Amino acid sequence: MTLEDFLAREDDPRATAVEGNIVVGFPDGAEGAGTVGGGGRGSGAGRGRKRALMDPADRAAMQRQKRMIKNRESAARSRERKQAYIAELEAQVTELEEEHAQLLREQEEKNQKRLKEDANCVDIKNGPSYNSVA
Repeated sequence: MTLEDFLAREDDPRATAVEGNIVVGFPDGAEGAGTVGGGGRGSGAGRGRKRALMDPADRAAMQRQKRMIKNRESAARSRERKQAYIAELEAQVTELEEEHAQLLREQEEKNQKRLKEDANCVDIKNGPSYNSVA
């Protein structure tokens, strides 16, 4: 359950009418039309419904549940970020391994080329051998 689902359920008077032994509204569906008395705060016309007073234990349980839901969602987002970061690092490792292999090939080619040039220089420097008996 996400926090949005929890809050939507909390705002729905039908859903909260039974939960936690809290009754919101009137059982017969009448919204207080024709009630006698009243007085006190919130009895003015057009002010909307008063919020049902909650038992402190119920309120604490609801806040704890909201906090648990938020924490669960935060942990899920953190896991998603971690997965994305790991995937990015793995892609970077693959790219660097390919680059390393390419650099090793280039180094080997250059070493071979240098050895050939060194061999040619030695042959040219020594020149043809006139002392050999043929």
